[in-house]
Amino acid sequence: LMFRALKNLSFLFIFFALFAQSAASDLLKVDEKTQKVDVTPFSEIFIDNQNHFSYEDVSQETFRDNFKPSTATSVVSSGLKDAIWLRLNIVNASNSTFFGKLEIPIIWLNKTEVYLRTQSKEGNGEFDMLNLSNAQEINARSFFVPLEMKPLQSSALYIKAQGVDKMAFAPKIYSAQKAEERTIYIAMLNGALIGIVLVLFLYNLRNYMTLKDENYLYYLYYLVGLLFLVGTYYGYNLQLLWDSSYKFNENIYYPIVAFNFLTALLLSRNFLKVDKQSAKTDKYLLIFVAFSVLLGIFGVVGSSDIAAYTTFVFTLINFIFLASISAISMKNKISGSGYILLAWLFLSVGNLVLIGMLLGFIEYRDFIYDVYAVLIVLNILMISFAMVERIRDEESQFESEVQKEHEVASKLNISKKELRELNEKLQRKLARQERELAEKNKECEKFSTKDEITKLYNKTKLEEILTNELHRAKRYDYWFSIIITNIDGMKGINDTHGYEVGNSVMKEMGELFMRHIRYLDTVGRWSDNEYLIICPQTKANEAFTAAEHLQSFVERNKFFFIGKATASFGVTDSQPDDTLQEIMKRGYEALAKAKENGRNRVEAL
Repeated sequence: LMFRALKNLSFLFIFFALFAQSAASDLLKVDEKTQKVDVTPFSEIFIDNQNHFSYEDVSQETFRDNFKPSTATSVVSSGLKDAIWLRLNIVNASNSTFFGKLEIPIIWLNKTEVYLRTQSKEGNGEFDMLNLSNAQEINARSFFVPLEMKPLQSSALYIKAQGVDKMAFAPKIYSAQKAEERTIYIAMLNGALIGIVLVLFLYNLRNYMTLKDENYLYYLYYLVGLLFLVGTYYGYNLQLLWDSSYKFNENIYYPIVAFNFLTALLLSRNFLKVDKQSAKTDKYLLIFVAFSVLLGIFGVVGSSDIAAYTTFVFTLINFIFLASISAISMKNKISGSGYILLAWLFLSVGNLVLIGMLLGFIEYRDFIYDVYAVLIVLNILMISFAMVERIRDEESQFESEVQKEHEVASKLNISKKELRELNEKLQRKLARQERELAEKNKECEKFSTKDEITKLYNKTKLEEILTNELHRAKRYDYWFSIIITNIDGMKGINDTHGYEVGNSVMKEMGELFMRHIRYLDTVGRWSDNEYLIICPQTKANEAFTAAEHLQSFVERNKFFFIGKATASFGVTDSQPDDTLQEIMKRGYEALAKAKENGRNRVEAL
């Protein structure tokens, strides 16, 4: 018993020796059952203007008078470059090791440092300092610092926080189990909020793709801006998008807020038909749109402190304006305007409270963040309800118009005779239109690229292809050949069997050529009984060989109506500075030579 009493006295002596400099603050007791403890009321606070001091400075005995006791649950910095120091006495009141975590909500923090100061193991009056700054565990809107204390151990905890801009600082301590529950709660809240916004985004994207209604497009823009806006508040932008960059998270905040304003204004303008209701109100709305753009630019390049107050004032004025035009639209009986009014009221209350908390007008509370999530969900649900109401009203209006048309039709009571006369009139009009269409089709055939009988290219298309080949030959030192084919005795076939049989022979001959030419060659009907084959990148001797093959195939082929038939072929290749007339003249000369030499043969020039 005496030994236990001495042991307790020794711990008491160490504690007073260690923390005599901070006796003004209350002692914070923790154990494995610790729920959630706000650290700030147990702390002494020192505002380090311009961030001059380090841990080595503030932990000195001579520095103790600079710390002042605090009773608030959060601290707000007064200047842009200020750092906040918290110092508190903490003791593990249990006989087992305390495993806990220090939660520091990310309320525009840029840098934090955490130090745990305990009596040295040697008991020589010196102190051990444990720097926990690098043990931060990022988790969306808060990060957690592991905190371990031996049984009945007393320590001093120093916490330093610095923001890119103004910041609200409200650390808390949990036991390990409660910290895990807190982490799960934050993750579930963030996941539910992101999930709801994404589901509504996909749903309204489908509506836009189906209905092509611009209201849904502006709503999609608004949801994107809102997703990033709540991401800055709840920290998942840090966790998922820009890799825990607090400075970038702060700098991007004002453009995101400005984009949120911009999309809300454009959505209201389009949905409430402001431009049609009042040109003057629409002019003011466009001025607000311009201010939103300027706010986003100024938030990046200007003073963050001024931007914060400007955003607060602009948020207030902007939502008063949105609420006003929504109320006017309700008076004018614009469908869905009541839901739009509620949507902006929910969002304005949430944004004003959060900005007020950042500026120090409202003390930081966890439940404010949770209520804000509910307000965001109510905001987007109200807009969705407004969209649904608009569709229902438009459907009702359409059904009413259809019903009126039916009533008008029934009142007319058209007789059978009148209907018959109307039908005959329509038939006559239809017949006249069919005749006009047939005449136009005949005119279009002149401009067609295909021959009506053989389904091969016609002369117009062949001249176009041949002209292109001549241009290529002149420009790129390129050559090609042509083959002109004439069916032998075609006049006799027409006289003996008739023109229909002659056309059948022309078609069969064309199909034969199509099957036996190369894929890069072109064949078409040049005249009544002549074909033209264009052979790119082919010399005359090569085209001559190809023509001989075709002549052989024709000679061996058996045509449907007449049995056997032959054809003569004239071959020539391109020459420098050839024209279409010159190369065709040589081709015809070669063809004439084949005719003179007995037909059913190939000649080349």
